[in-house]
Amino acid sequence: MRILHALAQRPGKTGSGVFLQELFAAGYKKGYTQAVLAGIPQTQIESNIDNLDEKDFFPIYFESEDLPYPVVGMSDVMPYSSTKYSDIDEKMFTQYKSAFSLKIKEAVESFQPDVVISNHLWLMSSLIKELYPNLKVLCLCHGTDLRQAELSPNLFEIVKQNITKCDVAFALNEVQKQTIIQKYGFKKDKVVVSGTGYDPSIFFQTPKPKTPPVKIVYVGKISNAKGVPHLLNAFESLGYNKDEVSLTLIGGGAGSESENIQQKINSMKTSVKYLGFVEQKELVENFYNSHIFILPSFFEGLPLVIIEALACGMRVISTQLPGLKEFLGNIFEEIGAISYITLPNMKSIDKPKDKEVSSFEDAIAQALKKQIQAVLEHKEIDKQILTKNLEDKTWSGLFERLEVYM
Repeated sequence: MRILHALAQRPGKTGSGVFLQELFAAGYKKGYTQAVLAGIPQTQIESNIDNLDEKDFFPIYFESEDLPYPVVGMSDVMPYSSTKYSDIDEKMFTQYKSAFSLKIKEAVESFQPDVVISNHLWLMSSLIKELYPNLKVLCLCHGTDLRQAELSPNLFEIVKQNITKCDVAFALNEVQKQTIIQKYGFKKDKVVVSGTGYDPSIFFQTPKPKTPPVKIVYVGKISNAKGVPHLLNAFESLGYNKDEVSLTLIGGGAGSESENIQQKINSMKTSVKYLGFVEQKELVENFYNSHIFILPSFFEGLPLVIIEALACGMRVISTQLPGLKEFLGNIFEEIGAISYITLPNMKSIDKPKDKEVSSFEDAIAQALKKQIQAVLEHKEIDKQILTKNLEDKTWSGLFERLEVYM
């Protein structure tokens, strides 16, 4: 079996980039011959994928003569310099399609894959099927593609021309599955719920510090859509000093949104640290040594980072994202491992109505207060129940769910 992994943006830098890396690693362990097709800046030298032979890496270079603009990101705020799909004009699209078509043809003709695992129900996946209608393509939905369908309707019409020719579309959860069927027009039997995965050899339970400060960590893009400004306001309203509670933000960001958030952090009197983008080793160390993980995002597919946080034995606070509770089940809430915050009424896919902001920030504050108190009272989460209910959510488990359709 020869597998070509495809991603229109940088491997390892976002959720879908981690998906590619981890599915490649799972395939490597099983002995499959694999290659990678990805969009990267021309200045990037390596693929950032362990065990990938560089001859089997097919980069599509942005900020180059053929594509003279930064990598186009599936999110409008990326952890690196990027272009928005909604800003793609006719000339840019022509350049995009030409460059991607050339590299797709090079990858397929050179590597001769039996199957393509393509990330996102978006332009690259649609283009692969347009060029090679008889090549088996399994397409992973990450949620950001559904968002781009709303933000970039002209491109969505282009995507729809070939995307349903993909052999299987994998959804992160049941809610997403129904959205894919309705929005794209896939037949029901061609959409499968696959979930997400984590690496239990890296993310596992460790003893947490027994003395204050209670350590809270956020991981994700530093953007408004992730709810970061509201998290900062809620945390500040609690009034804890640095010896009692600390908050650490991890993640990249670019543009005015990220700059404004960083300015807010610098002006805060409470203990907030911003680490920016960190390598996995440092990320994991923060997970091992933190008590609470929080993700107040307005829009996600199925956030992998929540699974990783639970696996590390942290208490988790998350907005009640569509499909998340269904994927996790009730057990994590029952044992106190996760608290949900009701999403506010929205004026767009990732912007709350102005009148909802105050109550949303109050809800974040109350959830934080509840979990902080649980830590201070040394309430334990049942480790055995936690581990047992994460057993089927590993990367190897996810790969095996995809493997059935290869």
